[in-house]
Formats: sequence, C-alpha cells, structure tokens
Amino acid sequence: MSAREIDGWTVYSGAFQSGEIPAIADITTQKEGEPDSGRFYRVITDQTFMQLSDAKTAADAVVDRIESVDANGVPYPLTY
Repeated sequence: MSAREIDGWTVYSGAFQSGEIPAIADITTQKEGEPDSGRFYRVITDQTFMQLSDAKTAADAVVDRIESVDANGVPYPLTY
C-alpha cells in the first residue's frame, strides 16, 4: 500500500484478492487524528485484474493522478 499526503488527508492505494475472485483495486482517504473520517473508493475499469500486482499498479496510478482532496475526503480526479 502506498500513501500520499494531499490537502491534509492521507490517500492510500490498496489491492485485494481472495481465491479465484479477480483482484480489486481501491483508494482510501483518511484525515489524521480523525478515525471516523475514512472514505473508501473502488477502482472500476473495463478490464479485470487477474493478478493482485495488476490491481496494485492500477490503484497506485490513480493515487498518483489525484490533485486535491475536498473537506469531505473526496479525491479529485478519480481517474485511471
């Protein structure tokens, strides 16, 4: 999981895979010192991530493109 600090929020990239289910890429935002501030976003693409490493690369790419995070923890842009 990689992380970036943007506008007072930490933005994390992540990936998950269980058994034969295709891998899932996700983004999470969290404001330090505010445990209930976390927001979760799933990376949706027109392809299936068969390997966990592919999903991780996609999530990292999304985090790299984020320019700002609003007061509610919504990152912009959310593009892959």
